[in-house]
Amino acid sequence: MQAEVNSILEKSLEKAKEYDRIGNVGKAFAYYILFAELSARRSEIEETFTDVLCEWGMQLAENNKFSDIVRCYKFSLNIYPNNPRMLNNFSAHLLRNNEPIRAIEYLKRALKVDVNFLPAERNLQNAYSMAVDRWHFTMLNDKQRNNAFEQAIRKRISQGYDTVLDVGTGTGLLSLYAKSAGATKIYACECSEAMTLIAKEVFESNNATDIKLIPKLSFDLKVPEDIPERVKLIVTETFDAGLFGELVIPSMINVHMNILDLNGMIIPMGATVYAAAIECEYIRFRSSVIFDKIKDHCLLNFNKVFVLSDDEYYDTENLEKVQINYVTEPQMLFNVNFNNLIELCEFCKDGIKQMLQTKCKYNGIIDGLITWFKLHLDEEITLDSSDGKSCWQFAVFSTIPTACHEDDILTIKAETFKGKLKCSYDMSDARSNENYTVYHLPKEIIAFLNDFDYVRLLTEVGKFQENRKMKYILDTSPFPIYGLTLLKKCNDSGILYYKTDNPILCALIEQIARDSGLHGKVHTISTYKEIPCSLDSVFIHNFDIKGELKDDHDSCYKISRNLLKTNGVLLPEKIFLMGQLVYSEDLPNMVYVQDENVQRSSYLLNTVCNHTV
Repeated sequence: MQAEVNSILEKSLEKAKEYDRIGNVGKAFAYYILFAELSARRSEIEETFTDVLCEWGMQLAENNKFSDIVRCYKFSLNIYPNNPRMLNNFSAHLLRNNEPIRAIEYLKRALKVDVNFLPAERNLQNAYSMAVDRWHFTMLNDKQRNNAFEQAIRKRISQGYDTVLDVGTGTGLLSLYAKSAGATKIYACECSEAMTLIAKEVFESNNATDIKLIPKLSFDLKVPEDIPERVKLIVTETFDAGLFGELVIPSMINVHMNILDLNGMIIPMGATVYAAAIECEYIRFRSSVIFDKIKDHCLLNFNKVFVLSDDEYYDTENLEKVQINYVTEPQMLFNVNFNNLIELCEFCKDGIKQMLQTKCKYNGIIDGLITWFKLHLDEEITLDSSDGKSCWQFAVFSTIPTACHEDDILTIKAETFKGKLKCSYDMSDARSNENYTVYHLPKEIIAFLNDFDYVRLLTEVGKFQENRKMKYILDTSPFPIYGLTLLKKCNDSGILYYKTDNPILCALIEQIARDSGLHGKVHTISTYKEIPCSLDSVFIHNFDIKGELKDDHDSCYKISRNLLKTNGVLLPEKIFLMGQLVYSEDLPNMVYVQDENVQRSSYLLNTVCNHTV
């Protein structure tokens, strides 16, 4: 009987190797898993099996078969429970599926097996960042904000508003302030799984387990199922740079109607929003492509296009240390009273909230609008988000850079759409952009095209190969400067393959190719399997906008080598990774909670948050 089993296992292993050799990793995995599960020699194939599982997982991911990925990895980890590569690769899939809490569990297992396994350490830090947004640290380190909220909460509770709901409690700081101020009943709701776990630890560490923590959105809270009776005080700090970004107004309306006592109060009381048109080279560089600096050395025609960021509403920027000129005087857009239900219901309707006119102060360039707000916690205490030390940044509504003249009239329009703020402007004498096509694209593409030195080098490398036969080309850059340059420069050039699923990017590439005399020479693909021929040149752009190597860089090189001709050109030939120690005054506030910034519960909030994330 055992001899028959051994014979079956050997045949299974032969089949696995055969399918692996011809690139059918799905069937290779099936035969390898049979051998690994039943054979005492499973350790002999562990490394090869891990490679096959990795490749099979990537193929399943391309076809959006996440449940199959989970099933394959869980089955494999039952056989090889202490394989750090397997644990790390499974975690990477979980992170791509936005499941950082589950990923952290497997990454910790990987590092327990091999404490020096750097890919797992890197992914663990990414998982922590996904689970707990970095802005939590900046917010908790905003001492002025914390002091102001504590004072306002203490004042209201002393006035008899002593039953409290903390909406979006996060780490639980405002709830702790309410407890310290003598509130008789405190409820805290939080929808994030990670933040709920942190708040639970914070409450336990501060002997505040009498605070009822409810893992729900405020919209889902019910009286008396979740809270026995309506509360007298709502406290919340769920504001973003544009004030309303986290569904603030609908949330306020909901608690007024369903949670707050008829004579109750909300902290903050209200807010005032301001706007101004600005000239700022930093914002121009971050939100639009400066084609004028590319044209000098690039063979391609960018004359009829503009590229702007694809932020649907606004970007956020810390402009404290940035050179910025106010083209117009700051203008108040509107006030909103969070304690007036009728006003909130009216304000919640999509549409224009304000239109006003203002004059340009000087001859210059308008790069967009910025907005900020004053948050009125009560009748006396106000926080200003334009304060350089504030945890809130400016909301930036970038536009095509437009020349303006002194005394030009700007009409600024503020509106809300789906609960978020949108701002735009019209100028009486604005230069028409009708001859240009505007493309809204991810920041990675804007940053790439604005890296003028890098674009210049890619162009020069492309020009340098003009005498080589470059019939078929693959360029994996955010924008295929190298590949398009080869098409333009090499007489024998044929087809450039470019992988993207972004239809707007496809349209931009097609227009640049057409305007540059390369019509029909660019083929956009969704997977590398669509490339029908061997390639003469491949350019691999395998690092992201943060300067890190991409997770899939190994598989990308493997695919490219399989497609590349034996005498083909693979670029870059080498990549040098460099690191440098730096000093930063701002960085500590972004990565851990500092004791002195959170007042009475400081040392325990610090300990829990910094240890947890």
